[in-house]
Amino acid sequence: MKHPTPGPAARERLGRARPFSKMGPEVVDRIFSCMRERRYRRGETLIRQGDEGDCLLVLLQGTVRVDVRDPAGESHEVGRAGPGEVLGELALLTREKRSADVVAESAVHALTLSAGDFDGLALRHPELGILLTHLVAERLGQTARDGLGGKRVGRYRIRRCVGRGGMAIVYEAEDLDSGRTVALKMMSHRLLYEPDVLTRFRREADIAATLHHENIAEMYGRFQAYNTWFLVIEFCDGPTLADVILRHGGLAETQVRAILGQLARALVYIHARNVVHRDLKPGNVMLTRDGVVKLMDFGLARPPVRPLDEQTVTRPGIPIGTPVYMAPEQLFAEDCDARVDIYALACIAYELLTGRHCFRGMSFRELVTEKLSPQLPAAQDIGGGISDELYAVLEQGLRSRKEERLAALAAVAAWAAPVDDRVIGTPRRLE
Repeated sequence: MKHPTPGPAARERLGRARPFSKMGPEVVDRIFSCMRERRYRRGETLIRQGDEGDCLLVLLQGTVRVDVRDPAGESHEVGRAGPGEVLGELALLTREKRSADVVAESAVHALTLSAGDFDGLALRHPELGILLTHLVAERLGQTARDGLGGKRVGRYRIRRCVGRGGMAIVYEAEDLDSGRTVALKMMSHRLLYEPDVLTRFRREADIAATLHHENIAEMYGRFQAYNTWFLVIEFCDGPTLADVILRHGGLAETQVRAILGQLARALVYIHARNVVHRDLKPGNVMLTRDGVVKLMDFGLARPPVRPLDEQTVTRPGIPIGTPVYMAPEQLFAEDCDARVDIYALACIAYELLTGRHCFRGMSFRELVTEKLSPQLPAAQDIGGGISDELYAVLEQGLRSRKEERLAALAAVAAWAAPVDDRVIGTPRRLE
């Protein structure tokens, strides 16, 4: 079937569509010259799940419905799209089969770009591929069921998305060989053109693969698919500590001690192996239904401590981590040892007790000022009042000078106990 060459009005609409609106007019002209015009009737299928990704579509007029079919063949609507939207980018970028059905809800006018023309244009204009990877990253992981829901990836069947962060999207999946439920951590497509991040992602896998402890989420392996990397990690069926704090606010000291004790056990273990986590925060700690604390996300961790070099994926003067939990030396991008994790543990302890951040500066300058001169409330004013023993952990753990900071966690690790069911509750899920 011969498709007509689009006219000036279509070129104008293309220039306003994402991601083409971010490109120079000369590049858009070259892309437009390779495109063909298509019209679809209401109810007609533009893209069929399971087909080869042979083209990219840009909607000029009309609306479409996007459906994902699960392994049982049942369709689930995951979105709608209208004028200016781009469709088919995931299959085109990854060369995997189409991940969804796209059906016209009305008469549709679209432009198509063949896979061969896309490849030629992307070689001459790498920004085209980069912008489309950002589009993929925006769309995946926004809801529990997305373009990968129900798909087989390697030997795993993805069930649903359970979390989305700046670097990765996390899916609940089934290992088809063993039947075990696992978490698949997929590196965000928007980071594919950032070598430092890819190095960091691989380093996370290298470090996590060496760690085997009850209070650390086990890593089972890694693989490439959909033009990105996946880590296969132990699935935790409870909430993060961030969820717990959001739901309950401050906790009783007995529960805080149980959590801190388990987390301290994990830190004692990794520190004995010269690994520093460097991004300890409530969002990186999960609970299981059995009341077990699991330390996760070693993306910023460093293997055996050594001077900064090109392998650390940091640059002098650029702090890496989450500022509110970072020790002063980490904020100043100095070389860090295990004491930055102890500092972060004390920050988490305060937050678990009070439901509030220990430091609340709204700017980097304010945060640094607070951390250099910490003003810890009296023990009776923290939560409902805490013991001298726990207060000492806070006071010594939050000292600004690392030489004066709490140096060991063995005493805190002795507090380890199962977390109460009432604290775990029902985990908050991505809707």
